[in-house]
Amino acid sequence: MAQELVKVERAGDYLTVRLNRPEKGNAINHAMLTALDEAFAAAEADKAIRALLLAGEGRHFCAGIDLAEGHRVDTTEVGGGLSLETVFHRLEALPIPTVAVMRGAALAGGLELGLHCDLRVAAENARLGMPVARVGLIPPFDFTRKLIEVIGASATAYLLFSAEPVDGKRALAMGLVNEIAPEAEVESAGRVLLEKISGNAPLSLRTIKATLRRCMRDAFLAEHKDLDEMVRVILRSSDAREGARAFVEKRKPVWKGE
Repeated sequence: MAQELVKVERAGDYLTVRLNRPEKGNAINHAMLTALDEAFAAAEADKAIRALLLAGEGRHFCAGIDLAEGHRVDTTEVGGGLSLETVFHRLEALPIPTVAVMRGAALAGGLELGLHCDLRVAAENARLGMPVARVGLIPPFDFTRKLIEVIGASATAYLLFSAEPVDGKRALAMGLVNEIAPEAEVESAGRVLLEKISGNAPLSLRTIKATLRRCMRDAFLAEHKDLDEMVRVILRSSDAREGARAFVEKRKPVWKGE
């Protein structure tokens, strides 16, 4: 797997997939995206696995896309290549229950990665948010849909418009996560939940998962080609380039609206 940017550990009948780029806050670059896709594909093929735990090495779950590498990480499925959408959809479609353990930063693409798991356990002092507007970007349609699916339209509007992260306690109140724990205990709490889940009947778990996903898929079908094109325009805009540069240079962006 690509330079061990993702570690895969087997314990009994569940799998732990761990982002392993702690010096960069586990920010996603193309190599890590490839490694995640390989890990999820392997989990999909292993019929003995009953559940999956997703975590990050070090202080953070995932700080989002590595903006220092520019736009080399594709966000949408347009073009048919590897993208955040294709990999996150593979995670979402796994036939087994999945639990994300979120400590430190879980921002933008990092938050969406956790949202594509079935359940989430967060540290009380975690920072969860969608600050994409701060860097002149926008989540693709399916990622906005995922937020609405989990927390509703009003809370989604707050996260996207304000671009402000929330801590674990507020995330729990919003329904963004299912449980919170002190930072030092959050992974243990995630494992307790996962072991509780994986102790249940495997055929029941897989059928429950399939039923849940079918219900949500049919509830959120909508035509969105025009919105996809708007996202592509924004990704190519001068504001998007300025936002990424300003983030890397640690300064306030100068927006032009073009």
